[in-house]
Order: sequence, then C-alpha cells, then structure tokens
Amino acid sequence: MSVNVKTILKSPLAVGACITAVMTVSGTLYAVAKPKATINSTESANVIQTVAQDCQTIVFDDKPPLNVRSAPIEKVGNIVGSLQNGIVVTVIGRRDGWLQISQPVVGWIYENLTRKTCESDGPVATLNRKRANDPALASLPNDPGSRLYRESLSHFQAGNLDGAIALAKAVPANSAAYPQAQSALKTMPKSWDKAVTQYSTALAAEEQNRWSDILKIATNYPDIRYWREKLTPIVKRAIQMQHDFSGSDRDVQ
Repeated sequence: MSVNVKTILKSPLAVGACITAVMTVSGTLYAVAKPKATINSTESANVIQTVAQDCQTIVFDDKPPLNVRSAPIEKVGNIVGSLQNGIVVTVIGRRDGWLQISQPVVGWIYENLTRKTCESDGPVATLNRKRANDPALASLPNDPGSRLYRESLSHFQAGNLDGAIALAKAVPANSAAYPQAQSALKTMPKSWDKAVTQYSTALAAEEQNRWSDILKIATNYPDIRYWREKLTPIVKRAIQMQHDFSGSDRDVQ
C-alpha cells in the first residue's frame, strides 16, 4: 500500500494553507548594513523625498533598541531617543537611507532597520488576496492593525518567530485584529517549540530506523511552513524505507 506524503503532511488548520506561499525572502528583514555616515551637501535634488502615507513603518532592528538621531548622520552626541521593535513610527521624509520621523520621537532613524507594510504591495498584499479562502482572515478589515497581523502570520510561516512576535505586539488595541494578535502572541511560541521538539525527535527516530514514529509525528505536526519544509525530506525517506522494507518481506515470503 503506497503512502502519499502530501496527505501525511496536510495541515489540520486552514490558516496554514493560505500562508505557505508567503515570504520567500524573510532573511532580508534583518539587514545590518548601515547607510553612509556622511552626506554630500551638493545632492540637494534628492535630499528629502515625500513618503507615501498609506503605509505603516515599524521598528525592526536586529539589535534593539533603535537609536533616533537629531540629524541624518551617525555621530557622537546626536542621539535624541530610542525605540523598541514593533513600535509604529510616523515618517515624514527620507534622505540617503535615513527616515525622518515625527512620532513617537522627532528625529531620524536608519531605514534599513525598519519594516514597511502597505496594502498595495509585498507579502501583505499577497495575504490579502488569499484571505478570501481563509475564514480566520476573511472577516478582518483592511485597517493598519489587520495588515500588521497578516504580516505577523506571514513572518511566522516563513520561520521568523521574533519578527512575527514584534509585529503582533504592534497591533493597536483599537484594531479589529487585536484579539487575534493577542491570541497569536500566546500560541505562536508554543507551536514553534512543539515543532522544534518534534523535529528533533524525528531526526533521532531516523537515526534509529524508527520509520513509523516519523510518520506519526508528521500527522500531528504544527502548522508552520518553515518547519514542515524541514520535516518533509525526513518523511519522504521514512516512506521510502517502509516501502522497501515491505517489499523485502514479500520477497522472502
């Protein structure tokens, strides 16, 4: 009797099916390259660019807190504040890799240490297109908090737990997605830990040729695309080994 690996790995949750295609480049969110420390004053034509107001910009530093400076230059004595991950900032301008903000602190921050979520592009748009097939997301409006929540889910599925948590924390209390975000803050770490533990168990079972144990793990594996993709090769090998073993038994008989 043949076993279909897709059937074994099928998620019991509808949410996972809608998110698994999201975020193929999540590693770029933690870029640590800094912009140039000095600015050429002759480049006045490109000094400050107007920033679209239909997007949200969130602090997303790999080594928080993020420093806010009085001018778009990194030098001693011009730090006017600091921001933790997940805080939404109001952007009023851009200059050579820096963002000028007016809230919650007036000053300048590195653009590559932030994350912008917009309805019209990126993973949020992809998730919006898929949400009609997902009961958990279909009822949410397109308010900024809901977009943050969808972005959080996409990061979680892509394997960025810290980023997902930071985004979920940034969902404001007045958002329709706030209850879901608060629930996700509790469930995501638990699901993640379960996936890590079961993956380690599967690796140990593979070393000990306990193929049936691997298949049991696969049928009740957490709905996280990142970890399911890691488990898939192990399950495929387990299926093949069981198939080969069954064939050997028939030959002996």
